[in-house]
Amino acid sequence: MSKEKKETTIPGAEPFFFEKGKVGCLLCHGFTGTPNEVRKVGEFLASKDITVIGPRLPGHGTTIDELKTTNFKDWYQEYERAYQKLAKVCDEIFVGGLSLGGALTLHFASQNDVAGVIAMAAPAKLKQPEMLFLLAFGSIFRKIAVKKSKKELAGQQKYNILAYKKYPIGPARSLAKLIMKIKKDLANITAPILIIQGMLDARWLRVSSKIIFDKVSSDDKELVLLRESPHNLTEGPEVDDVQKTIYQFIKRKSKNL
Repeated sequence: MSKEKKETTIPGAEPFFFEKGKVGCLLCHGFTGTPNEVRKVGEFLASKDITVIGPRLPGHGTTIDELKTTNFKDWYQEYERAYQKLAKVCDEIFVGGLSLGGALTLHFASQNDVAGVIAMAAPAKLKQPEMLFLLAFGSIFRKIAVKKSKKELAGQQKYNILAYKKYPIGPARSLAKLIMKIKKDLANITAPILIIQGMLDARWLRVSSKIIFDKVSSDDKELVLLRESPHNLTEGPEVDDVQKTIYQFIKRKSKNL
C-alpha cells in the first residue's frame, strides 16, 4: 500500500483514543469493519479510567477498492503504531481485538511482552475449502470482491455494523496467510489471555477459540462462551457481558488498577 495515498474515511469509521489513566487497552476491529465495532467496549473501559485506543486499519472504513490494495503487513503496522501511541502515556498495556483484530492481537502477543491478551472471535483456522481456494487461486482473483452471505448482511443491518458488504479476495488471502502463521506461533504467547467466543458464530470460529485456548503457553487463560452472541459479539445482545468480562479481566491482571 502506498504511504502517500490519502484515504477518505466514512463518517462514523474514525479511530478513537480515550486518554485516561496509566493502564491502557488496545482494541482493534475486524476484517472489512471499522473501529466503531469496538467503540462501545472502549467507551465502557474509558469510564473505568482505562486509556483506550481503537485504530482504523488501512483500507477499512473507506472504500473496498482501497482495501484491495492492502495486506496484513499494512494492518499490522497500524496496530503497532497504535500500541506505541499507548506506550507513550501508559505504564501497562493490554492488547485486544475482534476477528481480524483478534488475529493481529495474537500475532503481536506472540512477539511482544504485554500485560494481557483479549481475543474476541479470533480465527486460528479457516474452513478448508476457503483456505485452499485462497492459497491456490487468491493471487489470480485478488481484484475480485465476493458478496457476503445474506445472514452476514442481515446481521450488519440488525446491529448497525459499519462494514463493507463484500469480501475482497486479495486481502482475504493475506488474512489466510496470517492465520496460518498465528497457529504456528500460539505457543509463544505466555501473557494472561481472555478468549471470548459467540456460540452463534460460524463453526470454524468456535473451533478456533478452542485451538487458541489449547495452544497458548499462558498459565493464566480463560475461555468465555457467549450463548446468544453472533460473530460481532461487541455489537450483539450480550455486549454488556462482553464489556464487564473484559474490564474484570483487566482489573484482575493489572498491577495499577
